[in-house]
Amino acid sequence: MNSKNLDLIISDYISGDLEDNDTHFNSSKLAILDTIGCIIEASKHEEVFQFASKDKLSLNFKNPFKNLYVNESYENISWYLTVLTRWFDYNDTFLAKEWAHPSDNIGTVFGYFFKHKDKNLSQFFQSIIQMYEIQGCLALGTSLNEKGYDHVFYVKLASGAVFSSLLSNQNEESISRTVNNILQDGVNLKSYRQAPNVGKRKSWAAGDAASRGIEIAEISEFPDNIYENIQDDQIWGFNKVFLNDDILSFGKELDDWVIQNILYKVLYPAEFHGQSAVEASFQLSDLFHEKENDIKEIVIETHEPALRIISNKKELNNSSDRDHSLEYMVSAALIFKDLTSETSSDNFHGLINVNSSRKKLKVHENKDFTKNYYDISKRHISNEIYFKYNDGSFSDKVKIETPIGHPDRRVEAIPLLKDKFVHNVKNYFSDKKAENLWENILQIDIESGFKELLNLLDND
Repeated sequence: MNSKNLDLIISDYISGDLEDNDTHFNSSKLAILDTIGCIIEASKHEEVFQFASKDKLSLNFKNPFKNLYVNESYENISWYLTVLTRWFDYNDTFLAKEWAHPSDNIGTVFGYFFKHKDKNLSQFFQSIIQMYEIQGCLALGTSLNEKGYDHVFYVKLASGAVFSSLLSNQNEESISRTVNNILQDGVNLKSYRQAPNVGKRKSWAAGDAASRGIEIAEISEFPDNIYENIQDDQIWGFNKVFLNDDILSFGKELDDWVIQNILYKVLYPAEFHGQSAVEASFQLSDLFHEKENDIKEIVIETHEPALRIISNKKELNNSSDRDHSLEYMVSAALIFKDLTSETSSDNFHGLINVNSSRKKLKVHENKDFTKNYYDISKRHISNEIYFKYNDGSFSDKVKIETPIGHPDRRVEAIPLLKDKFVHNVKNYFSDKKAENLWENILQIDIESGFKELLNLLDND
């Protein structure tokens, strides 16, 4: 899809209303439920909670949603909710030429509707659908990581554009001005997602991008130039300066496709390119323990993005390093048949064993896996694992093409997604209340006010 006039395409899309469609609204309900669970789970950790608040929010309640006040700025609310959403890398994702975590945008519109509680939930869900679609279709169209830039730029674009629409009552000039100002704002390096620089910034980068998108949208409310040539100017344009003459483009027409094809992290908080490898490792764990002394190499056949992004056998310095190392994830899964946020922590009791085991791992690209990764009709995230023994023989191979959170396995995943939600919120809600909350949000009338959702999140 040609996206020469990105601002016009986005403003035209956002300014229109999506047709009534139970499928996309039901998908957006799953997205908000998963995000709520991630927010509450992260807020249990005092260090994370304090960091998300930036000492600007009153922390009077354990329930993070009760710490929101109407006098807080949109930027502060978005930062708070987005950092909590993203911190443990357990929120939804979308993989294409660029990868994305579309729920990074939810904190932006949640803050707006929190301050406008009487607006309909249908507007709230439509905003989520639009942000997912913009970010996901940009990810389908243009890779930032190949240029050395971070994917959260698409969060800034999606959040800023949709927030501008809400703020301006769908004024197309304001939306266009916002998009072009964001293009001028530029992108940030992805160095903090790559060894040896992986650290906490990867957990707050989306919060920074979302809140900056809001700030630019607010600035863009003032009458000013729209800078129509900012994308394709031959000297100073975005495509020239940042993309080396590649074109920032959408991979498909904008509608409601992305929200229905999102990838959920159902079972374990780990970088999604390695999820199928972890699932395969669980199946091989018993054999690994039976034959451990006979294993010369642990072989992983994977797709090129995983090889480029998360294959890392170098020294791992922190939890962010570990949950973004394919070798670490696979080794831990083989040894412990489990993978949690604690598995990658500095205090994990099995660090020595995992680090010893990962020395045996050999990672290779399977070109068919790469081809099927980029095929929009498949979007496979394939990994295959097997053992090479000291005598030169091989074990059976275990191949997983679509991990449990893939849309092709949605029916299988939903009960597990519910279990994940109940587990994440159980410290604030009883199991019964958590299960009722899940069902009540799935069944909530989208024509009711946003305050109805807030009432459900009140655990009193």
